[in-house]
Amino acid sequence: MIRASMLAACFLTILSNSASAAASLATSTFDTDADGWTGLTTDGSSAWSVITSGLAPMHNPDGAPANSIALADRDSQWTYFSAPGKFLGDQSAAFGGSLQFDSRYVVAGTSYANEAEIVLKGSGLTLVYEITNSLPATWTHFDAALVAGGWRVADTFSGAFATDAQLRAVLSSLDALWINAEHFTPVMEVIALDNVNLLAPVPEPESYAMLLAGLGMFGLIAHRRKTRQG
Repeated sequence: MIRASMLAACFLTILSNSASAAASLATSTFDTDADGWTGLTTDGSSAWSVITSGLAPMHNPDGAPANSIALADRDSQWTYFSAPGKFLGDQSAAFGGSLQFDSRYVVAGTSYANEAEIVLKGSGLTLVYEITNSLPATWTHFDAALVAGGWRVADTFSGAFATDAQLRAVLSSLDALWINAEHFTPVMEVIALDNVNLLAPVPEPESYAMLLAGLGMFGLIAHRRKTRQG
């Protein structure tokens, strides 16, 4: 029985470490370069039409804690960071998880302007998420839960809230992931981005408790068999 308990403890430790490592589906820390991220401008309408794409972000030694990318606002449209392929495709495992990143302004505009912080496109749908319209000069951590209640369909403020089915559909065939690079007016700001992380949901503690109970049952059965054989 002692061996069974030790085996269960070891197994839980391995499983817990594996789950933590597997929680990150895609990440960019910009340690050496832009890691495939680009920039674009969009009209910000319900169609979220791309005006200019393929903008090259600047790579900076400053970051949280070091190295980041930055985009300068170039026109009267809305500027966004655009994620590379490793964040796209079938990301259905992220449902119930979160999209996390750090951001700050490098150069500010005169006044704040409010637009969607994150834009997701997939399966013919566009979902938007609003976090804040007051980005500070210090590095600030953002955490957008990938659950239906926080996302709207197409329109940042008046669009209907996305359903579980719609969010799952977008994540299962993700064509675009944009993060806001424009928090100010007029055209003059520079916004920095670091530590983008797409995370799967972390298993609930109850799941581990159930697993432990199951392993204990196996250990008890093995102990009884050994007793009978003896």
